[in-house]
Amino acid sequence: MKKAIIFGGTTEGRNLAKKLISAGVSVIYSVATEYGLEPVKGEKGLDVRIGRMDSNMMAGLFKEESPDVVIDATHPFAEIVKNQIDTALFLSQSIPFIRILRESSEIDYSGCTFFDDASECAKALENTEGNILLTTGSKELAVFCEKEQVRSRIIARVIPSVESLDICTQNGLTGKQIIAMQGPFSLMMNRAQIKETRANVLVLKNSGKGSGEAERIEAAKLEGIKCFVINRPTIKAEGKSFKEALDELENILGTKLTENGFSEITPDVKIHITLASFGMGFGSITEEVMAAVDKADIIFGAPRMLSTIECKAKKYPYYLAKDILPVLNEKAGEITYGTINAVVLFSGDTGFFSGTKKLYENLKNDGRYSVNILPGISSISAFSARLKESYEDAIIMSTHGIDEAIWQPRLIEAVKYSKKVFTLTSGGRDVRIIGELLQDLERNFNIKFEIWAGFNLYSDEKLVCMNSTKCSMAAYDGLCVLLIKNKNPLLKRLAPGLSDEKFLRNKTPMSKEEIRAISICKLGITRDAIVYDIGGGSGSVSVEIGLLASSINVYTIEFKEDACKLIRENISKQGLKNVHLIEGVAPDALDTLPAPSHVFIGGSGGRLQEILKTLQAKGHPRVVINAVTLETIAEVNSILKDFEIKDADVVQVSISKAKTVGDYNVMQAQNPVYVVTFML
Repeated sequence: MKKAIIFGGTTEGRNLAKKLISAGVSVIYSVATEYGLEPVKGEKGLDVRIGRMDSNMMAGLFKEESPDVVIDATHPFAEIVKNQIDTALFLSQSIPFIRILRESSEIDYSGCTFFDDASECAKALENTEGNILLTTGSKELAVFCEKEQVRSRIIARVIPSVESLDICTQNGLTGKQIIAMQGPFSLMMNRAQIKETRANVLVLKNSGKGSGEAERIEAAKLEGIKCFVINRPTIKAEGKSFKEALDELENILGTKLTENGFSEITPDVKIHITLASFGMGFGSITEEVMAAVDKADIIFGAPRMLSTIECKAKKYPYYLAKDILPVLNEKAGEITYGTINAVVLFSGDTGFFSGTKKLYENLKNDGRYSVNILPGISSISAFSARLKESYEDAIIMSTHGIDEAIWQPRLIEAVKYSKKVFTLTSGGRDVRIIGELLQDLERNFNIKFEIWAGFNLYSDEKLVCMNSTKCSMAAYDGLCVLLIKNKNPLLKRLAPGLSDEKFLRNKTPMSKEEIRAISICKLGITRDAIVYDIGGGSGSVSVEIGLLASSINVYTIEFKEDACKLIRENISKQGLKNVHLIEGVAPDALDTLPAPSHVFIGGSGGRLQEILKTLQAKGHPRVVINAVTLETIAEVNSILKDFEIKDADVVQVSISKAKTVGDYNVMQAQNPVYVVTFML
């Protein structure tokens, strides 16, 4: 049988030992302390040797065991051990040797201060103020504790071993200055510890991939504190990456070690997490979810869910990611070897307007967790089954946990133009607001709605059929899903072009129908666009843009009182919730608005150059300007030169419309308009 000696104590060492054992290679695994044993404890076929060895002891081990290969997989900063290994190899007969060099991470080091060694870093800390989160381990702790003014401010994060804790106390650190936890740590955990310790400086070693270096540096940046980094020692001997080491070992040992290619080393999994659907209640939970609950060591969910489940797991009444993640991070930090099972229960289906999405995004790149997702029955599918209605031909949405400014425009658009709309709600308040919106739509557009509400499905459920008036006064509270039916949905226009008669008017200037259509088409509005209509006038351009899609947000800037009143009336007449009137003068009124993607300028009040400078500072929107007077045309031409705009599209539009005079139709000319389009 082939034999290998690994000097380990690192993630690389553990992973390599497991691969060699799986390939039938006998492995002697050398670690310095009892703590180094724990991650590989119980690994079958692994001969673990504990204790620090000098070069003579190592040479004796080589002679006694006659290994086929010796591997150095020690920590990048373990200089003494590396020197002892080199000396032992020199004293021994020729033995194949591989040194694994940890790969550097691709990290944004901007803002970090680098030091060649711990002494240089400790001296620099004397010139800082506030607490110091020291994450360099215990080996060089004495260097940082020499000066009282530094030692008194240190919170040292070390591995939870007796040796490390002894070193901390020997160097004068008290219990409140010690965090004894096993890493590597996630970005969230690092940020939490920076906040908890009120640290002004984070100190770490440049230890490469698998060390959590990137997460620490990013945490320091996000929390706005200093980051001191100690460079890794320069390794004189040649080394190999983990993948290169595997390839060379295959040649030396004559055995296959890689399967399906190489995958990057990641921290050992600490917690197996199942994100599971609770369905509509205990009566609808699936067997596979119940099997996961039975195996769980810890379980999360809303109190109403946990109260119906009997299991051995410890229960946590949390269902939001911000509450669950700290518990998971704490548990992962307590585990030195082995794994535990966790289940997070979500109402409805995990893939359907569920908190699963946000929690999974926070977990998926953290190597301490493996994540499984189990689906279930959504309230929409349950409700449609109760009503014997299909939902394949329906619009499906949610108001639960979503800002009203987002869901109201979506719902209005959906119910106006669709026969069926299913929506989840947060309860009775949402139901009553929806009822009021439906009443307004019935008045303005001569349509009628039939509303079905399902309250508390699978638990004292109530199915109620209502009209919009009763919906606006619904007395029921609790979880609710709605089906809104429109027997005669409106036909949605897919292009601008409302006739001028569709708008309320007074003496306020208004862009004419054909000019509106051309200008809006030139703007090239896209989904989720943020649009400014500067010099809103009657609001006709804003309304037409708002009608294109509910995901568009339009900000109409107007300062004249009569015009503002007219804009409000036209917005209300079309039932729009995604058009917002801003009463004020541009560019001053633009300061607090989100950056635009598209801008229409129908009137500038003589401040066109100022407006464009403000817009340029906010980004690079697509701009359309309508110019009627010779003065405005001249100003636009001058500005195109000043702003060095080369790709401007300039079109003069002359419109004539037929007008009946007696028995004849004559063409009546309108004022010519210049439509100027460019990217700012």
